[in-house]
Amino acid sequence: MSMEHNGPMLVTAKAQAAEEKDESKLCCSADELDPWTAWAYRPHTISLLLIGAGLLIWASGALNPEKTTDNDRVTSAKRGVWAMIAVFLGYCLLQAPSTVLIRPHPAIWRLVHGIAVVYLVALTFLLFQNRDDARQFMKFVHPDLGVELPERSYGADCHIYTPENPKSRFYNVYETLFDEFVIAHVLGWWGKAIMIRSQPLLWLLSIGFEMMEVTFNHMLPNFNECWWDSIILDILICNWF
Repeated sequence: MSMEHNGPMLVTAKAQAAEEKDESKLCCSADELDPWTAWAYRPHTISLLLIGAGLLIWASGALNPEKTTDNDRVTSAKRGVWAMIAVFLGYCLLQAPSTVLIRPHPAIWRLVHGIAVVYLVALTFLLFQNRDDARQFMKFVHPDLGVELPERSYGADCHIYTPENPKSRFYNVYETLFDEFVIAHVLGWWGKAIMIRSQPLLWLLSIGFEMMEVTFNHMLPNFNECWWDSIILDILICNWF
C-alpha cells in the first residue's frame, strides 16, 4: 500500500526534476550566447509586425491612390498574390515550429519551411490544370515563361552500338553521358543523399522517380528514356555512386 501511495509522488518529483534540468539547460544556453548576436534570439514579434504592416501599406499604394488607379487588374492581382506569399512567409518566420536545425539561426529554417509549403501549394494548383493552362499561368510569375521550349527525346533511338554513325560507334551513349542533365542529376542526388542519409530510402526514391518518368513520358518528351539510360546510367551509376 505504501508503494502504491508513494508512486504518484515519485513520478511528480521526477517530472519536476526533469523540468528544472531543462530550464537550467535553457539558462546555460542563453548565457553562452554571443552578446553581439543575443538580440537575434529574443522575440521581436511586435516590432516585425509593425514593420511588416508599414511595408504592406506602402506596397499596396494606399498612400498614393492616384498612382494605384493606373494599374490594370492583372498587375494588381499579381502584386496581391506576391503580398499574400510575403505575409505567409513572415508568419512562418515568426510562428512556425522550429526544427532540429539551429545554425545559422532557427528563423532561417522556419522561413525555408514556409517557402517549401508555398511551393507545395503551387504544385497542387498546377496539378489540376492542363498543360497549356499551366504554362500560361507561369507567365504571371515572369513574362518570359509560358513558352514551350524544344525538348529532346532520349528514347528516340535506343541502339547502344551505332556503326553507321560517322561521329562515333557509340553515339547515343556518348550524347547521353555528356548531356548537361547528367551533371545536374549527379549534383542533385549528392545533395539529396546528404540530407536523407538513408540508403534504403534513397534506393526507393531512385526507383520511384524512374517509374514516374515512365508514367509521365507522354506529357514530357524529356522523360522518354532508353532502358539502359534509366536502369544502368541513372539507377546503377549516377544514383549509386
